[in-house]
Amino acid sequence: MTQDEKKATHSEITLQGCQSEIHYTILRGNAVLSCKSPIDGFINILYATGSGASAYRINNDTYVIRNGETILQPIKKKYSCTWKNLSEDTIIILAFIPSFMLGQPHTNSGEETRWLTERTMTKRDQRLSLVIKQILNLADTPHHLARLRIQSLFIKGLIYQLEDWYPQHDSEEIMANKSLYDRVQLARQMIEKDMAKNYTIHELAKAVGTNEQYLKKYFKQYIGKTVQTYMKEIKMEHAKNLIMAGEHRIADVARMTGYKHSTHFSTAFKKFFGFIPNALRYIFILVLEYILTEIDYLVFITAV
Repeated sequence: MTQDEKKATHSEITLQGCQSEIHYTILRGNAVLSCKSPIDGFINILYATGSGASAYRINNDTYVIRNGETILQPIKKKYSCTWKNLSEDTIIILAFIPSFMLGQPHTNSGEETRWLTERTMTKRDQRLSLVIKQILNLADTPHHLARLRIQSLFIKGLIYQLEDWYPQHDSEEIMANKSLYDRVQLARQMIEKDMAKNYTIHELAKAVGTNEQYLKKYFKQYIGKTVQTYMKEIKMEHAKNLIMAGEHRIADVARMTGYKHSTHFSTAFKKFFGFIPNALRYIFILVLEYILTEIDYLVFITAV
């Protein structure tokens, strides 16, 4: 092989860069932030929780974001950013997204499209709400893996935000993914609605209009657990709550969570929690008696 042939062969492979760390901060309560944008790209504003509006300024322009809104806004490096939450219960997540991460999409004919050239409110669905919740749960975890997880969650959230804005040539794939997500949520709702029913994966898949393979794959992807694991966990937690309420016999709780025989239920309950249902009921009765005794004592002391 000649030198020219070697060069041509080597030029066929191009390594792609991966400098994709996202700078972010979380503003809680009446927090005030003043900083310079560390990147050319976008600021992603996620209103996590709260009851009031929040105000922010980029350079000399002032904006407002309200409860539940998510916004992508172009920003230049070293632009000044000032933020003020107006309510004590407000939590806002700010993330600075480098422009190369979003890229420049093309139409079917290969032409570049113009998108996100101004402040844009993006759609917030259940998937994005879940991502926001997961980010908040990991935010105070010092472990390095938590940082990596947060970075991946920001990217996942971006995908959900941009689905409605991406060019038409990807719309079929996007709609397919959204449709699978909706089917997974419908299956989850079916499980939660009737705890006494022991659904098979085949029954769930047929009811929500997909096949077993897709349901198993995407249920694990979106919910984080297999169908069977999720079903067992939610039934056991429901059973525990019923027992703690003290209004049902163990045999009744067994039937209400899909077990024909109380012995099978007790075995499954012990395997899940480490103790039998009757032990939980006994503890509940002891605690209740103690509370009632304390109340009687306080009433007696007050009367004296």
